[in-house]
Amino acid sequence: MNNNGIQNQSNDDYLFGKAKTLRIFALFALLMIFDFADRMVIAALLPAIKAEWHISDAQSGLLSSILFIGMILFAIPLSLLIDRWSRVKTAGLMGFFWSLASLAGAFTQNIGQLTITRAAVGAGESGYTPAAYAWITTALPIRRRQLALGIFTTSQTIGLAIGVALGGYIASHFGWRYALGLMAIPGFIIAALLYCQHDYPNPSSDPNLEQYQISTRDNLKKILATPSLLLAYFASAMGMLPWASVFYFLPTFLNRQYHITVQSASYLTSGILILTIGALPLGGWFMDRWNLNKPTTKLVYATSTAALATVISVIAFGLVHNYLLQYAMIVLAFFMVSSGGTSTLFITQELAPRGSKALSATCSVMTIHLLGSAPGPYLTGLISDHYDLTTALLSIILVSGCLYVLALLSLKHFYIRDLARICNTN
Repeated sequence: MNNNGIQNQSNDDYLFGKAKTLRIFALFALLMIFDFADRMVIAALLPAIKAEWHISDAQSGLLSSILFIGMILFAIPLSLLIDRWSRVKTAGLMGFFWSLASLAGAFTQNIGQLTITRAAVGAGESGYTPAAYAWITTALPIRRRQLALGIFTTSQTIGLAIGVALGGYIASHFGWRYALGLMAIPGFIIAALLYCQHDYPNPSSDPNLEQYQISTRDNLKKILATPSLLLAYFASAMGMLPWASVFYFLPTFLNRQYHITVQSASYLTSGILILTIGALPLGGWFMDRWNLNKPTTKLVYATSTAALATVISVIAFGLVHNYLLQYAMIVLAFFMVSSGGTSTLFITQELAPRGSKALSATCSVMTIHLLGSAPGPYLTGLISDHYDLTTALLSIILVSGCLYVLALLSLKHFYIRDLARICNTN
């Protein structure tokens, strides 16, 4: 153990000892929960905000879009800070910043002011996830990393549920401003606790690792010259695209197709997330066990589950007309594709140039948003306007599902070569 309390780590060790490492990991996961709670709370508050300020649907939508824009604008600059300074301190500061921005929204007096605070929430959240990914895939033993990423990613679902449910409850009893203010408090506390925790040394600041003190431009060149990384980014985006569309339009689909009330349809959509909450940790644990002897097995598993999920989803929307059976098939498909989801996420960290894990995670997150979660609902709506919603969902699932599987197959072709090269240079 060195003077900073860091143990000498092999790939099979916890960097700070098991208890301390897991405690810091728990703080990262808790902060992620309130990241998504603060991000999604606005969805539960829109009816009250619209009633008070008489804003249009377009202005309501801007409150969500502007958060995404804030994340994109600040993602790259903050990833440079993470890789050169500290993951835990950057994550702690970002948590404090977005909580402050959420709290500021409680004191706004018009839609313009609230829009600015939501952009600030997005800016704060843009630096948190890459810092967490970089820390988790370094501090935990390799045999537990995909399980840890699965648990960490599952905390997003928990945060989404807390943000919508608790935000709506507070707003209905005390007012929407109290919801923004009270939801920010846990973020302040967890961010302060995380800021004080241990981090691993940066290659850029370690005098014994001068050979790794290279520029961001050089690291970007290395990333662009690594086919497996580019394919992992693209595969993650194609995996997100259909499900971003399905979850966005499923309440409308159920209401339009089966005349289910909008409220009940929303509960059914939320139920899919709850019923599949264990998929990511379970799949991560399973791939960790396989990964010990043969690294490519995680890609075999991810490709198989992606292909099966695509087939099940196409059958559900193309051939099935009973909503209970259709719903069960959607749950099964989402569970399967989610269970393989950590494979590409793990690769974005495993093959990242030394000292650029956060930069690689940022590239992944930006690709997912730009090619997956952002265009998915819009493309689905565009196709639906010309044909119908069933055709739109079926088309998006089929095309993106095939691209996802092809990207994973191509990734497997390059992976071993790129892994050997990274191991030799790192």
